[in-house]
Amino acid sequence: MKRCAGPGKAPGAHGRFMVSDVFFFDYSSGAEVLSGLQSVVERTGGLKEVTGSSSVAVKLHMGERGNTTYIRPVFVSKIVAQIKKRRGKPFVTDTVALYPGARSSQRKYLSTAASNGYVRQSVGAPIVIADGDGEDGVAIKLDKTVDNCRMKEVSIATKIYEADFLVALSHVKGHMITGFGGAIKNLGMGCVTRSAKREQHRMNPTLLEESKCDGCGACIDVCPTSALTLVEDRPGQDPETCIYCSTCLFACESSAWFWERANKLTFQVYLAHAAAAVMRCFEGRAVFVNLVQDVTPCCDCASPAGPPLIADVGILASTDPVAVDKASLDLVDKAPAIHSSFPERGRDRFGLLHGTDSLVQLRTAERLGLGSLAYRLIGV
Repeated sequence: MKRCAGPGKAPGAHGRFMVSDVFFFDYSSGAEVLSGLQSVVERTGGLKEVTGSSSVAVKLHMGERGNTTYIRPVFVSKIVAQIKKRRGKPFVTDTVALYPGARSSQRKYLSTAASNGYVRQSVGAPIVIADGDGEDGVAIKLDKTVDNCRMKEVSIATKIYEADFLVALSHVKGHMITGFGGAIKNLGMGCVTRSAKREQHRMNPTLLEESKCDGCGACIDVCPTSALTLVEDRPGQDPETCIYCSTCLFACESSAWFWERANKLTFQVYLAHAAAAVMRCFEGRAVFVNLVQDVTPCCDCASPAGPPLIADVGILASTDPVAVDKASLDLVDKAPAIHSSFPERGRDRFGLLHGTDSLVQLRTAERLGLGSLAYRLIGV
């Protein structure tokens, strides 16, 4: 059985004041993009120990049905080719969604992935839904918690847990709860089972502003677990039945359901802890690739995800998920806006856009030993 790192051995534990290398391919250089992708991955050295017996999980979000800004399969095929060159055994993977829809089961996700161009022939490797229909996982106990996190263990998707190496390919974009999604979110939300997703989302429940509610019952009609019932002309919520998918919020035309800012921050704390559990299983055997392109206000789960906020920036790669996310955010913060909805250049534009502090997930991850906020950006 695979052994994960023990207490004090979290992979990527760089120490609070160490500086991590982040390799950057700048799109403005005019060089060939796919070669640039391969160059930044190679420079990290994260795949140098891959051998003919190594299974490698290439983890990414393959896009919601109707979304058009997810990572294109051609990028993934280049990563797969690099792994195969080292005689590794890659597979392309993700987990099912918590919310109902086109990615809520293994069958549905495979169909959606295929419609988005993700098939074995396009990427050169099998497409695997790592948690089956949502609960095929392995429980990993948390050896350290901070900031009052009460999670004790995290259920990691079995096929990801069983892999020898991990390449996390992340599309950097906005997110309505966490401010943005990058490597940490790809780990903490994307690599775990539905129950682990629910445990995190439970920290950010939808709340009802009764003065706005007209009692129409639309939220009750769409609730996938019948957790909402009409009580005195207002929806009542059963916290035990609720899976915290926020379907009610998006169905409400009166905007009566909302998320509280403080709960968004707590959600990020739990997200970082889930990411730490995943990282314990890939000590020195993970590479993080962030694509800062098609930068939209919302995530790849949204259809549509909104207009582009900045011009495409480039590709970053590191063995440190904290550093690669921080470098990505800094580049976004410096880029000229091409849409009026995006705040002016400055600190944490994603957070300002979505009413949160996007750096909470990164500061928490650093405290947990996942990596360093300090980085050295190295052009490739």
